Amino acid sequence: MERLRRNLVLALALGAAVYLILAVFSDLDKLAAALESFDYALIPAILGLVALSYVVRFLRWTYYLRVLKVSVPTGINAAIFTAGLSMTISPGKLGEVLKSVFVRRVTGAPIARTAPAVVAERATDGTGMVLWGFLGAFALNLPPWTMLAFLTLAAFGIAVLRSKRLSLAAERILSKLPLLNRLAPHLEDFQGASNDLLATRPLLVGTAISFLSWGLECAGVYLCAVGLGADRPFLLIVFVFAVSSLLGVLSMLPGGIGAVEAGLYGQFVTVANLSTGLAGALTLVIRLATLWFATLLGICGLLLVRRLLGDASGPHDQ
Repeated sequence: MERLRRNLVLALALGAAVYLILAVFSDLDKLAAALESFDYALIPAILGLVALSYVVRFLRWTYYLRVLKVSVPTGINAAIFTAGLSMTISPGKLGEVLKSVFVRRVTGAPIARTAPAVVAERATDGTGMVLWGFLGAFALNLPPWTMLAFLTLAAFGIAVLRSKRLSLAAERILSKLPLLNRLAPHLEDFQGASNDLLATRPLLVGTAISFLSWGLECAGVYLCAVGLGADRPFLLIVFVFAVSSLLGVLSMLPGGIGAVEAGLYGQFVTVANLSTGLAGALTLVIRLATLWFATLLGICGLLLVRRLLGDASGPHDQ
């Protein structure tokens, strides 16, 4: 919980600075006027679609655990998955390895065995969102080079994670480094699990699930635009959201804060031709409905998991 508090304070401070800058660029009066016009009746539908996207992602998490032959009761597994959302504000969401810590407490499965499931989630989040980006680019006759670059990076990352040779080299290097040498014996398990999860079939299944979940979130994002009266095509909004989200991941900033907002605002002005006030308002609403809503769900899930498992270390924590 202490790490979560630090992450949350850092993310809130960074977010406050970013949103202050956003307000200045948007013109505070124009931003306020755009937000006042928002159709608040759409909030349940927006948050419902975003929440449903996480239900679909939970199915992917369950599938990955099944591939790894790790069995967790559905109820506690759902709570663990939701708790992982509290780490949405971590760099690249990699703090979601917290889920592996909780899985170990329930099943005894080594963290090195299940942590690759979190990495596979991030990899297929990337491939799923790239597919949506391609759809947007082709439908709007926009250059696909940005999406091709993201796809190339994703393919390279997957190849690295599956490489036995690189794993052995990393193990040799870590074994010679103070403090990090204790990680070396676990690399074989990590690489083996990564290879299982990123093989052709699991990769295709994970990408398909990711494509569906991102589609639900994109629908929620589009309703944000509808609520503000931004009359733009669905796939244009999707393209802007896809590029900005991928930039946020690559930035490795907590929750992508700053990078995502810059991507959304900049493209809404230059690509979607929205006014600065409307672009700023839409950027703010989208981030509230995605990043901060997910973080809130995650904190609730974390409190539930701590209640279910207790604060004390279980027998598998030793």
